[in-house]
Amino acid sequence: MAYVYKHFIPQNIAPKGVKTIGVYNGDGEKVTNIPLGRMTPPKTEPLYSFGAISDLHLYPIAAVVWKPETKLDNALTYFENQGCAFCVACGDLTNTGFYLRTNESTAGTEVLDERQMAKYKEICDKHTIPVYELCGNHESYYDMPITNNLDLLEKYTGKSVLSYTVEQGNDLFILCGQNRMLRVMSDEDFAWLGETLEANKDKRCFVFVHSHIDDNVEGGVEDSGNPCYARENSIFGYWGATKTANFINLMKRYPNTILFHGHSHIKFEAQEFDKAANFSNENGFKSVHVPSSGAPRELIDTNGTWVAADSESQGYIVDVYDDCIVLNGMDLINNKCVPLGVYKINTAS
Repeated sequence: MAYVYKHFIPQNIAPKGVKTIGVYNGDGEKVTNIPLGRMTPPKTEPLYSFGAISDLHLYPIAAVVWKPETKLDNALTYFENQGCAFCVACGDLTNTGFYLRTNESTAGTEVLDERQMAKYKEICDKHTIPVYELCGNHESYYDMPITNNLDLLEKYTGKSVLSYTVEQGNDLFILCGQNRMLRVMSDEDFAWLGETLEANKDKRCFVFVHSHIDDNVEGGVEDSGNPCYARENSIFGYWGATKTANFINLMKRYPNTILFHGHSHIKFEAQEFDKAANFSNENGFKSVHVPSSGAPRELIDTNGTWVAADSESQGYIVDVYDDCIVLNGMDLINNKCVPLGVYKINTAS
């Protein structure tokens, strides 16, 4: 009986340089090679490439086991060496933003502590590649509104607003930061997002938010980013069903839009348990999850059980073409592709 590999989705393609698919038996012995067929990657050069990472979780204590400072430094070096035009950091740059609790058991004892954002700036300043970042829930970890500290945000990122756009060629990148821990974005920024998409409806738009979409909203189905419901901490869930539905409907309105998000930390390999782990278009728009470069989590069963993969780091190099993008899922420790994390997403309207 023929063996069928069940973990790929239609958008999966082979990594660059791969010419055939190897077939192995249960003893690990190679049986044969088969042609790539529809999994053949593009043979032309991209218009440009960019790096995408998320959930760095820089922390002011040097002994943290996940070593986020080294991982960020390594990722930016690798993106530079691969000729990426820029890098997007999809939220949770730090573990607690500008504030730390002096006593974790005592509420209301937050103290200003700029070391985490200062370390982020220090690492970025070492590199020539531009980094465009947005704030996630951990920038307002103790629900200290990040909007109260826009002067500090500008000091360490050069941006005085939470949401902004970046142009690259004919494409528009729209980055939407969180203003509070339990909100995807402010009402004002959501209105701005709608206006920006409408004004650029004839362009290809890449929209970045921090959180994956909660799918228990009327009219919504399983989205990427939360395989097997591994993460119960849904920012979209806290934001509310009405606002989530409004967001989904906004994304559906613009077929030229690709959504990127992080938050769950779950590794590419989770697609073995849930085909919507990394990419989904089931809600009527293209939705890409970016795993954690700082503290990945490894899904180990269909019950949503995960374990920390603190020694690992993952992210994307995204190759952009006229009518598609190729998401090259990367192991950013060993600087090599993760085969299950490589996708070709058609972007023509």
